[in-house]
Amino acid sequence: MKKITLILFATLILKTSGMFAWGRVGHTMVAEIAMSYLNKGVKDSVQKYLGKMTFGEAGTWMDDVRSNKKYDYMKTWHYADVARDCTYVETGEENAVNTIEKTMKELKNKNTLTPEQINMDLKLLFHLIGDLHQPLHCGYKDDKGGNSVDVEFNFQSTNLHSTWDTRIIEYKLTQVQKDVVEMCKKLTPAEKKKYQQIDVIEWFKESRAYLPEAYNMEKGGVIQEEYMKKALPIIEKQLVIAGLRLASVLNETFKK
Repeated sequence: MKKITLILFATLILKTSGMFAWGRVGHTMVAEIAMSYLNKGVKDSVQKYLGKMTFGEAGTWMDDVRSNKKYDYMKTWHYADVARDCTYVETGEENAVNTIEKTMKELKNKNTLTPEQINMDLKLLFHLIGDLHQPLHCGYKDDKGGNSVDVEFNFQSTNLHSTWDTRIIEYKLTQVQKDVVEMCKKLTPAEKKKYQQIDVIEWFKESRAYLPEAYNMEKGGVIQEEYMKKALPIIEKQLVIAGLRLASVLNETFKK
């Protein structure tokens, strides 16, 4: 756990006003938490396929390449928006849920894959499992997961999606790091077992269940301290759970 503490405080130097899920800091936290819960042999196998790339870099890779048109086909993979008052129905749509499930299935037959294919699959899992735990990446289609909901945060105009992605985390960064470390320390074996169940659609449902809280703003869309007090525990819990679940998938995939 000391290792987690050092890693999370190291993310201070990565502070950025990114536009994507959890931002660079959040995705790095998810990746490093996952690394702390990997079995030794699994950790070595994953690092072998990542090559010189760190776990944190694997977590942010999909956002790092979004400006490269070569990867435009991945744009819809970051989220799984569903119409209001509707439940998720599996389709052939290329979204976060289907991409995670497809990638996990592909890695079950990793002995038939090239190292390059495994490297790509790992980068997808590192990032998308994080994305799926940001509630607004399981949002409403009519407002593009909160991207078209205008709000004011710290006297700046932004949108609801960005507020949950990066702004609350960055504004409360020291508290987030401290709380996440404490949360990891206090997890009981029963809680770890519960959270590490691999069920991607259930993960989606859990994230989406937080949407009422996300939209519970003051009139005028001004994000105030009271709103952040309610949002912060959700964000912190989702970061920790995403890390645990990423570790669970990797441990299952690369177990001897």
